[in-house]
Amino acid sequence: MNYPLSRIHIKEKVRYDINAHREQNKRIILNIKRGLVAEEQDREDAFNIEDMKNLALQVSNYAITSGHLKVLKHALLNGEEFITTFCQVPGAVKALFYYVTHKNENLQLNSVECFCNLALGNKEMCNEIMKLVCPYFTFYVHHLNTNISSISIWTLGNLCYLDEDSCELLQKQNYLESLVICLRDSTCDDVISNTFYTLKLLLKTYINYLPDVDLHVLYHVCLDRMDTWKETFWIVYQISCRQVCTCRCRNEHLVKRLFSSIHTDDNSIGIKHLVPILRTFGNTVAMDSSGCSAKDFIVGLRNEGSVIKNILLQNRHINLNEECAWLLGNVLNVLKINDLNNNDCLTAQQFDEICNCLFV
Repeated sequence: MNYPLSRIHIKEKVRYDINAHREQNKRIILNIKRGLVAEEQDREDAFNIEDMKNLALQVSNYAITSGHLKVLKHALLNGEEFITTFCQVPGAVKALFYYVTHKNENLQLNSVECFCNLALGNKEMCNEIMKLVCPYFTFYVHHLNTNISSISIWTLGNLCYLDEDSCELLQKQNYLESLVICLRDSTCDDVISNTFYTLKLLLKTYINYLPDVDLHVLYHVCLDRMDTWKETFWIVYQISCRQVCTCRCRNEHLVKRLFSSIHTDDNSIGIKHLVPILRTFGNTVAMDSSGCSAKDFIVGLRNEGSVIKNILLQNRHINLNEECAWLLGNVLNVLKINDLNNNDCLTAQQFDEICNCLFV
């Protein structure tokens, strides 16, 4: 049967639209299965706020798969607006939490990853999420599935950042003790790395309220890990900011121990490691009125000063002169040095050698 030309055009247009729609759906389904982020899709297929609302509704109706959770995980990284949109859909967060407790470990892991990204939202949302997930996630810290364990640790780190109430809630679950156990006993690099990440955030926010005994245990575990994990330098530095802890550390020759770590054959100490080392030197020296730490620093710098100097020379774009001046000032103050020409602890020549190492 012959159709008028206009009807043929209409029919072809409909066929084209249907095929295009099918191809678009095929791409969306494929991307869901592959877990692609929005920017990896074509611009017209980019994940937007309306998509987030629809996905959140699916979650709230418990009508999702592992593929949906992977899409959600990446979509939450598009910005706080996407996180807020998801949280504002009634029942979405609680439904997502249902999958955290699911028997299927794949769904469990994907949902935990979603909460990890939800924890990048504002303080109010993080407080509500912490109240919901805290008991389970602190339990999952020691999950036999190391992927679930490492992401749970990371999530709790995000949630406790700059919020003392969340940290207090975690401490009621003995969270610091759990992290110390992970740091001491774990053989999984991801678990250890995420433990260091969370420890830095927890100590930054809540160190003044943490028990001295627990911090001292953490300090010793860090010393044991120092040769293989350079992140320990930041934890030791943060602990050294507590006066009571620093007094204990100085009695264990922390300055000598740090200089020993600087002297490595693989040249693994870099500028990001040198910063916490210099700050720890400054704290330890300042807190040790006996002058022992200051003397250890002078001896150590005379032996290993060339290593520190080389690091500073290789990173001239990073100016550490103020930190070095503060450290040297602490040494002079503790040793009560006003006249280098009449001093047994530090001669004028030694002072020049120290300055040559610290100021390049």
